[in-house]
Amino acid sequence: MERKALEEVALAIKERLKLESSEQFMEATGIEKSDYKPLTVEEFDGLTFAVDGSNLSICDWSIAQANLIRAGYVVYRGKAWQRTKTTFDRIFLADRRSYRDQFLPYMKAFFGLDTLALKETELDRLTTYFREMQEYIALSLALDEARKGDLLLYDGGLSQWKERPFGGALDAIFSKAEERGVSLLGISKSSTLSWGEEISRPFIQHAAILGERLLPEKAWYLEVGEKRIDPRPGGAVRSYVARFHPRASRAFRVDAPSGDGIDLALSHAAGYSGSAESLGYPHALFRAHHEMRIGRDEGALLRLFLMEELGRSGLELDEAEVSLDYHEILDSCL
Repeated sequence: MERKALEEVALAIKERLKLESSEQFMEATGIEKSDYKPLTVEEFDGLTFAVDGSNLSICDWSIAQANLIRAGYVVYRGKAWQRTKTTFDRIFLADRRSYRDQFLPYMKAFFGLDTLALKETELDRLTTYFREMQEYIALSLALDEARKGDLLLYDGGLSQWKERPFGGALDAIFSKAEERGVSLLGISKSSTLSWGEEISRPFIQHAAILGERLLPEKAWYLEVGEKRIDPRPGGAVRSYVARFHPRASRAFRVDAPSGDGIDLALSHAAGYSGSAESLGYPHALFRAHHEMRIGRDEGALLRLFLMEELGRSGLELDEAEVSLDYHEILDSCL
């Protein structure tokens, strides 16, 4: 690539990422200084549950993809890890025609839902949806263990919960959390929230920069509410930006089913976000990420085992390999 083209791209990225003016950001988004609330860092005696999941492609035959999916949660009391519960750890064979038979038994058993109809444009995301469903099941199972006053953290957003295809599942989770008196927070490691009219600028990052200027070396949070951002959080869920530790360089998007008790829930999450391993990020979620992560070596070994089983089933190895998506053949040559 020519140096001139790289320079142009670099300048375009800089224009989007660098916050030149706090005033411009505040005027464009509607954020005011008073929106930033100091966050008390408070430890508590209850349990913290942290839910995460992962997936890795094993083999792709174009008409069906074999993916290893793992989901589960870790349990902490204070800063001490108690246990890890893996709720799903199996190969999922994504098939555009039979997906209902794969999803509905879980949806009916855990959420009482007996219908699922995906749009044509959604069928390419079957693996992502199946993993998401398994994470929601892990949330539900963690809630079965949780008691009043406990904290349940989810690695991901909750604000579009009325959108397809699992609005009913999250609705059931929110109701269960409320009934059991458990605080539920969805904390996103990345966010597409943006601001600006002519170009898209990162909302969370720029809100964090402004927060540091207004409340230096303090933990804080602000409610997104009706601020002028894209996309606007929808449904009954409330969205926030929070910096969980006074010395953290990052802030995170946080979603909660309602605003009731949000100060206390955020304070409890902040109370255990001081680990040097993940400063400013709840350590329970840090551990859940690593416990549920699927390594590439693990995936490669599972692929070999799967090919062996295909051979035992009566499918010739060359039949299996010649049916693979050719991208996989090319990648294996690298």
